[in-house]
Amino acid sequence: MYYKASNAQEIKKYFENIQNEVSSYELFTVCYIKLGSKIVRILCYSQEFFAHIKKQLTYTFLEHAEHYDATLVIWQENDVQKYVQKIVKGNIPLTMRLRHEAIRTGQKRAQLFLFDDAYSKIYPVLSIEGERGFIIGNDVKNSTYYYGVRDLSPEEFIKEGHIFVQFFNKIIKSEDANLVHGAVVGLENKGVLFCARGQRGKSTLTVLSMMKGFEYVSDDYLILETEKNKLYSYPVYSIITLSPRMYTELYDEMKGKFVSNNARKDKYVINIEGYHQQFKDKYPIELCIFPEIVSDKEPSMRLCTAEEKGRAIVQFIQSTVSQVQDINDQNVIKKIFAMINGKEFYKFNLCSDIQKNTEFLRKFLHTWQPDPANNIKSPEIMLDITFNLANILDTKTFTIYSMNKFATNLLENLMNGVSKEEIKAELQKFETKQPHLSADFDLFAELLEKHNFIKFNNEQKPLDINEEFAKENNYILSVSEFAKDKTNELVSQNKE
Repeated sequence: MYYKASNAQEIKKYFENIQNEVSSYELFTVCYIKLGSKIVRILCYSQEFFAHIKKQLTYTFLEHAEHYDATLVIWQENDVQKYVQKIVKGNIPLTMRLRHEAIRTGQKRAQLFLFDDAYSKIYPVLSIEGERGFIIGNDVKNSTYYYGVRDLSPEEFIKEGHIFVQFFNKIIKSEDANLVHGAVVGLENKGVLFCARGQRGKSTLTVLSMMKGFEYVSDDYLILETEKNKLYSYPVYSIITLSPRMYTELYDEMKGKFVSNNARKDKYVINIEGYHQQFKDKYPIELCIFPEIVSDKEPSMRLCTAEEKGRAIVQFIQSTVSQVQDINDQNVIKKIFAMINGKEFYKFNLCSDIQKNTEFLRKFLHTWQPDPANNIKSPEIMLDITFNLANILDTKTFTIYSMNKFATNLLENLMNGVSKEEIKAELQKFETKQPHLSADFDLFAELLEKHNFIKFNNEQKPLDINEEFAKENNYILSVSEFAKDKTNELVSQNKE
């Protein structure tokens, strides 16, 4: 059930109830995590939970600290179902609503998503999910966060991804720092920030570089921080994730310890404590690289074009803000953009031989020297199309727009010089399945022109409407605008 709190006192009472419930358990240990310039105190009420902390956060783990900036309270909660009633006790109307909702929906496990506009209009300040078995609370005012979990088995727990990502993002965030989703390695203090989505060779290149003696910060999440016009990076996690294929290929060389294959069995999670001597704190970022797997027999590197730089920035920022739940925060987007925009951007074409790619990167960094002439100007409208999905970053407003596959397919047709009239005539064949489709396409084309989202190729290509994408998206054109405090659907007339 979704519920909006009436005032700050109500929110305060719920967090007091959580604290009272947790405090009835036996405290297992107090430990600390170092996140760049921030220290997090962890109050752990579960030995099993503590084991996950040590495996994932080995490098940043501290047994003692003289001060701390935030507190994270963690415990195992076997009965999340009853927890809802415990937390809202004293609020009779809400208690009755929860009971009626359970009867009406037939829910066997209680769900409560509590919202506070002072925290966010999009994300709950407190969520209790009986079905998934999670209790998540964000008492930002007191810099205290709560995380209760039912299932702590390694396979199920790791399925949720890197531990505490959302909490760490809130704690780290400042005018000069942010948690980001990316990878950093380097040589001789020449740090490289890889800007790319998953499945583009980024993690494989990063992990193998680490194994071959490169200086290392992260292959997934890290901290970026600016200081006196310099950009630095800090590690967070001591785990890496590998696909089953890459896990097999690197098995004989890997000095890491197996943690888990998540319940999806699409990733192997490895603790890399054995490589800690290569980890670097406050490691300078000197350049950005945009990797892409190609069919070439040999790897190659060149300066990015303006459009490729735009693609790299979109992939890096959109991946980050969607992972850490900041996609509607224009200030965060603007900050991350400012951090990397002035760097040199290179396109790294990766061949199928991962050893060759790593050695090529080594030679490149040995000879690379900064050149201000290579800092090309970024386009105001940045477009990336990857895996048949378009994401656009407008650097005037720092708003992200995302399209579904059907809309992306029509965008590519327009970019290829196909006329609106030709596309519309083809779409009319689908109007028995979606009667608003022609009108939606008119809105779609108008939107593209209004925001200057489209650039045309010089050579016109033939019409290519992918009906599989149309079917997959129920013949609905979707363009989502991630505006401040809300997400707008700009095209579809079939809004719920």
